[in-house]
Amino acid sequence: MTNQQLINIILGFGAFAVVLFLLFYGFTSLCYQKFFRAYGYSHPGYAWIPFYRLYILADLTCTDPFVVGGFDIPKKYFVWWWVVVYVLAFIPGVGGFLSLLIEVICLGYCHHEGIKKLDPSYNNKVLSYVSSIFSIILWVIVLPKQAD
Repeated sequence: MTNQQLINIILGFGAFAVVLFLLFYGFTSLCYQKFFRAYGYSHPGYAWIPFYRLYILADLTCTDPFVVGGFDIPKKYFVWWWVVVYVLAFIPGVGGFLSLLIEVICLGYCHHEGIKKLDPSYNNKVLSYVSSIFSIILWVIVLPKQAD
């Protein structure tokens, strides 16, 4: 294998990864846009802005206070859960696990409340929490639904 062939293979995988990322990002943004419309948010297009969409999602779906494990977290702090996730990820050893745990709890809660807003009969919390890790589950649940 020549150097040129190796470079072509690496560029091909890189292009594939970029396209895959854009597809995942696009479908997830469409889901969040439906959530924002269902809640009557005035700017549903903000679902396409990274990080800000997580803030808006938490602000729309959170009841005050957010109760987890006996702790009452005021809404004004809960909306920043995604910052805690990114900061914890830098801690060697346990940071990745703690980051994943907080993301599953907080984003899963937001997904569950958003799906319930689109479909009041929806009551599958486990699927909502798993959708925080595997976004394809969120797409399958949300994209076919009609936003009010």
